[in-house]
Amino acid sequence: LWSSLPKWDVQKLGDGTNWQDKNNILGPLSFGAPILLKNDVPVFPMPLHVVEFEGSDKKKHLSLLEPGPKLECDLGTEQLPVCKNVGIKTIDDRWVNVAGMEKILNGRVPAENDLVKRRKLWRSEPRVGIGIDRKTRTTSDARLYMASHMRMADDVALSVSLSGWNGDFNKALHPLAGEHRAAEITTIDEVKLPEKSGKSDDNCYCIIALSPVVPDPDNDFAIAGLDNKNIVSACLGKPVVIGGWDSENKQSIPLRQCIPAGSVWFMQDDTPPDAIGLATEWGFGQVMIGKWPESKNQ
Repeated sequence: LWSSLPKWDVQKLGDGTNWQDKNNILGPLSFGAPILLKNDVPVFPMPLHVVEFEGSDKKKHLSLLEPGPKLECDLGTEQLPVCKNVGIKTIDDRWVNVAGMEKILNGRVPAENDLVKRRKLWRSEPRVGIGIDRKTRTTSDARLYMASHMRMADDVALSVSLSGWNGDFNKALHPLAGEHRAAEITTIDEVKLPEKSGKSDDNCYCIIALSPVVPDPDNDFAIAGLDNKNIVSACLGKPVVIGGWDSENKQSIPLRQCIPAGSVWFMQDDTPPDAIGLATEWGFGQVMIGKWPESKNQ
C-alpha cells in the first residue's frame, strides 16, 4: 500500500510508521489482528491453556489449565494454572479452527478434527547470505548471516481488517514486507470470528490474545487495559521479538519483546477489555473473551 503511493499522504496515512513510538499517529487508519485463512476459513494460534497428555489408553488427549488453589510464595499469594492430568505439555505444532475456538471460549476442549497441523499452513525456508558494501561492492569479515523465512501453503492467506481507508485494492501483485516479495492483495468480506462467550455470573472470564501484546517499557512493562489486582492467573508464552521498517524515515525499527499470540489471562472483574497493551490501532493486543475452563468438560 505505502510503496504504491507517489508520496507520503499524511491525510490518509498519518504522520509516522513506527508502531513503537507513542507519538506516531496513524491518522484515520486502524488495523485488526492478522488472521490466517485456510481455504478461506480462519485458523488461530492454539491458546496456551490448552494442553495435551497421554491417557491410560496410550492415546493423546486434550485438557484445559485453570487457576489452582492459592499459594504463598516470594511474590505473595498466587494462583498457578493447574490441570488434574499428569504429563501435560503445550501444543505448539497445531492451530485451531473456528469451531474449536468456540468450544475453548465456552470452557471446553476442542475436538481432534478442530485442529490444523502447522506444517499444513506454512513451511520454513532458511537462507544464508553475506553483507555487501554498496560502495566497494565487496564483503568484509563478520558479514555472514542466516535468516529463516516462512512460505505459506497454496491454500493459505493472511487477512488483516482495515478501517479508515477509502481507497481501492486492485487484485494484482504488490511488493510486500522487508524483501519486497510479490504478494497478491485484494479485498474480501469481513472475516467471521468466533462468538465471544463473555464473563460468567461471578465475573470470571479469560482473555485470549489473537495477536502479540506490547507491554509498556516506560511503566515497568505493565500491560495497558489489564489491572494487576484483577488477574487471577495466566498462561504466557516465551516473548517474541518484533521490529519492522519505518517507511517514512527509511530506517529499521528496533526489535522489541512482546507477549505472543495465544497467551491467556484468567480475570475476575466486570469489564472485559476489547484490546490490551500498546499499539492496538496497529493490530497488536487484539483479544477474544471466553469463560474459565470447566473441569467437568475436560
